[in-house]
Amino acid sequence: MQFSYSTTDVSGARRLDYWAESVCKRLIPAAGKFSHAGNFEGSLTGHTLGNLTVCRMSSKPHTFDRTPHHVRVAPEEDFVAVLMQEGSALLQQGGRDVQVRPGDIVLYDSARPFLHHLAPASMLLVRMPRQQLLSRFARAEGMATVRIAEGRSMATLLMRMAEEAFDFSMGGESGAGAGSSAPSAAGARLAGAFLDTLSAAMEVQDAHAADGAQGSRYGSAYQRANQYIDAHLEDSELDGDGIAAAVHISPRTLARVFATHGTTVMHHVWKRRLEASFRVLKEGRVHQVSQAALQCGFNDLSHFSRAFKNAFGVTPRSLLPTADGH
Repeated sequence: MQFSYSTTDVSGARRLDYWAESVCKRLIPAAGKFSHAGNFEGSLTGHTLGNLTVCRMSSKPHTFDRTPHHVRVAPEEDFVAVLMQEGSALLQQGGRDVQVRPGDIVLYDSARPFLHHLAPASMLLVRMPRQQLLSRFARAEGMATVRIAEGRSMATLLMRMAEEAFDFSMGGESGAGAGSSAPSAAGARLAGAFLDTLSAAMEVQDAHAADGAQGSRYGSAYQRANQYIDAHLEDSELDGDGIAAAVHISPRTLARVFATHGTTVMHHVWKRRLEASFRVLKEGRVHQVSQAALQCGFNDLSHFSRAFKNAFGVTPRSLLPTADGH
């Protein structure tokens, strides 16, 4: 389901009521307060993705005030991740205040009162079911109104994943053919990957705040997974489930392990395959591009060639001992 709310086509006198009714209630029921009442502008667009709601807000400064009364009469249980792209916000909840700047990621809890002072030029919001997050990281409530993965590569990864989730084309469903479940399944996987990565970021942050034991365990799992991946690059069926089973951890934990390094399992596998194919070609160990591709787990030659050129700026054919084709 897609939605779009904008004050562009609403007369100035009605904009505040429109925003309060459409947006304040659309996100989490709260009172809207406006400092630029005469010329307020704002837009909120988004869609559902799996079990998430992903949207982008742009607006002039205003405030969301979710009072204890709102919590009683309009109870909500979801968490919302705020990912600031441009602009700023001051989020206040549970006795904590956090100034949100571009690149920051902050979680808030709809089950409790909050006061949000918003001035976003572009802000991504990802609303997620409470139990979906708590089942992945039981102490998520304690991470509300705290910058998540601040200064770490995981913050960049989460921002990129949220952007991909927002850009995920709902139009693809209608174009996939009647009854096709592929786009919805892909959306569900993307939603699950975002939740896994977010919970991993919080878990690692929580571990570092304690004694670092979890970070140490993740480091060991990362090393074992890398060793297995490098030993099985030629297996075109290599996937996260198989890697997780081989190193005796769950697929979810494996996703968290790689998220701490700012990547996903399969993105890392893809990168290692490309690096291995470059070495094979550069060292003259094969005489055909197709040999390098197959040895490194690629079964689509044209896709391999495009990815290779994007990664290294040269074609795989140009590295052959003799440019005699494949």
